[in-house]
Amino acid sequence: MDIDDVPERVYRTIFLGIVLYFALIAYAAIADEFLAVLAAEFVFGVIAIGLGLLLFRATDTEPSALLGAAVCLIVGGILQFAHLFTRIPTIDQASSIAVFVGIGLYVYAVWLSD
Repeated sequence: MDIDDVPERVYRTIFLGIVLYFALIAYAAIADEFLAVLAAEFVFGVIAIGLGLLLFRATDTEPSALLGAAVCLIVGGILQFAHLFTRIPTIDQASSIAVFVGIGLYVYAVWLSD
């Protein structure tokens, strides 16, 4: 499967997930609601793993920036769920770093393909 073969509904679902994440973050900040923070963290993990799996399916499993992006996003999502269960701040930071590296590698891979 190539990244260009992904159905439009998948992109819409990812977009809606990102909008939901930011809406939950905004609500948590305004209402000081801890449950909204937990929901946002859960959505963050789901989005990271979903994007990572999508990118992984689009790679040919040979070392590349796109494969690195997929692995970083999946690891970041898994670390996010570990943080949800343990509440260890270091795991939360590692999750964020892994996701940011994954996004950076994805941008780099797209830039290389153009």
